[in-house]
Amino acid sequence: MRRLCLLSSALLLAGCQAMSTDSVRHPYGHQETAGEQANSQLYPKSATYSSLRIQSKTATDSGRTYSTVSHSSTNRQQQQQQQRQKVEAQQPDLWLDLAANMQLDMPLDHPRVVAQRNWYLKHPAYMRSVSERARPFLYLIKEEIEKRNMPMELVLLPVVESTFDPRAYSHGHAAGLWQMLQGTGKQFGLHYDSWYDGRYDVMASTRAALDYLEYLNGFFDGDWVLALAAYNSGEGRVQRAMKANRRQGKPTDYWSLSLPKETQNYVPKLLALADILKQPGHYGMEVPAVPNRPQLAVVEVEGQVDLNMAADLAGMNRSQLKQLNPAFKRTSTSPARNAEILVPVAHAQGFEIAMADLPEQERKSYQRYQVRGGDSLGRIASRNGTSIEAIKQANNMRGSAIRVGQTLMLPRANGPVASSTGDGVYRVQSGDSLSAIASRFSVSITDLLRWNQLADKHSLRAGQSLIVAANAG
Repeated sequence: MRRLCLLSSALLLAGCQAMSTDSVRHPYGHQETAGEQANSQLYPKSATYSSLRIQSKTATDSGRTYSTVSHSSTNRQQQQQQQRQKVEAQQPDLWLDLAANMQLDMPLDHPRVVAQRNWYLKHPAYMRSVSERARPFLYLIKEEIEKRNMPMELVLLPVVESTFDPRAYSHGHAAGLWQMLQGTGKQFGLHYDSWYDGRYDVMASTRAALDYLEYLNGFFDGDWVLALAAYNSGEGRVQRAMKANRRQGKPTDYWSLSLPKETQNYVPKLLALADILKQPGHYGMEVPAVPNRPQLAVVEVEGQVDLNMAADLAGMNRSQLKQLNPAFKRTSTSPARNAEILVPVAHAQGFEIAMADLPEQERKSYQRYQVRGGDSLGRIASRNGTSIEAIKQANNMRGSAIRVGQTLMLPRANGPVASSTGDGVYRVQSGDSLSAIASRFSVSITDLLRWNQLADKHSLRAGQSLIVAANAG
């Protein structure tokens, strides 16, 4: 059953598994020019909205807490929502709200912290660009951290790791907001296949990264600073540095350890930024405000869904949907797994309703095709009711060369191939629906209803001439 949930209802991952003692990491990090790069806005600034009420229950298994959800509204939930709205109204800037809840001890006068703080203050454009990239995702991460009662400073890790770029990829093969290595991600529940890479999934990677950090915190007996260092260089390396200090009679705290230069600067980057955010006036540095409310919601869908169709049904730009959901490698979600799709809150309810009304056969799925002698992409496309470009996109092909015996994934045609008379008018075929036609011609259902003066989306009949372009008719 499809369900719409706010980010606050995301299930926590299962218990942490044993980790290897070493993990080489190369975080994306801040560079001298990173702050000056322009960033396109991923979503419109949404207005205040009423959220679905979700009641959380907890159950324990082997000492670990898991979260389950129920959509029943209660007086207690309403009171909690009212209290949260009151708090958010008092502090409308999410950055300031986060800073007020940061609690780690910070050696503010340590030379490494001072050096990193000075770097931030000399590069104000860096935080301006980071704040814009963080805007859609920051509240999501805040809620995940709150649910686990973890230090709020952890919300800044994606700043240090990826400059809040969900598509970030490092030369050390770490990926996503949290710059997770594939092996580490697998150990903490992330999935990978030819359709999907969980490291780029904002929801899934946040859960996995926080699971990993919880594991590291336990490994180092509750020392969050050592856990942060180990997130960067691996718990084995930090542990060996501690043993070396013990043999020499030296302290074993993070600041006393001999660690790689990158790791020596890693924690100070996070703590220096936390200090700036916590100070009234931010030491004179401008940090653009972020609304203290959810910007995104999650629509959970069953079965394979074409992402272009999903964007059309949600009434949003196709590239915007893909920017918010970079984990999907192709133009469709996996045929083997259900998916969570992030959409701006303003579009979430309409998208959920449209998905619920969409007949199963109209969701674009893929079929396997083995290339035979004499085949070309054009002939294959023509025989299977698709296009050369669609085949190339589905198979991540740059050119058109194919070979006998090669297996291709072909988008299944949902009824006759979409075509119009050339003047923006389409003749409705048997089995067509308004949602499928809207997706084929990259228009909205609302526009089709308006252009054709249809009472509702069930008013179609085979043979009907339908206006499918704004300047037609």
